[in-house]
Amino acid sequence: MRNWIEQISRLSALLAAYLFFGIGLIIAYEVGARYLFNMPTIWVEEVSRVLQLWGCYLSMAWILKQRKMIRITILLERLSGLYAKLAELLSISIIAVFSVITIYYASVITIDSLLLNRHTSSMLGLPSWVFELSIVIGFVLLLLQCLVEFIVVCQQDNISFSTEHDI
Repeated sequence: MRNWIEQISRLSALLAAYLFFGIGLIIAYEVGARYLFNMPTIWVEEVSRVLQLWGCYLSMAWILKQRKMIRITILLERLSGLYAKLAELLSISIIAVFSVITIYYASVITIDSLLLNRHTSSMLGLPSWVFELSIVIGFVLLLLQCLVEFIVVCQQDNISFSTEHDI
């Protein structure tokens, strides 16, 4: 089960990377169409927004697995042993609880948008659920990765909060 979830996290992050690449391509197309041919498009802005949302939410689980989320380590670096493990488990638990709450409310909003046939107010008028579903799927993936990381941390003997580099 752990390998299965980690594989899904990796594939969703890979898909997110391709989505961001696609955003670059369609924005380059828009710039060319607008400034070279004086023919702006109506779809690039909204499609790039959809792709950006999906890319961000699809990558969250992989980012958690890689421990690349923003952390304030000034206190955590001083912890070791059991206290470090408890701090890491608490952090993962908070992310998991937040994920459950977000999944619930985002699901309610997404279902509501489907039932009411809500659309965006732009010229393209995409269905609202296209945007909202990205939140549900992204946080489901994040919750699954939280479960895996909780088990991994429980099995680890040594937890380190040292950073590779400081900004």
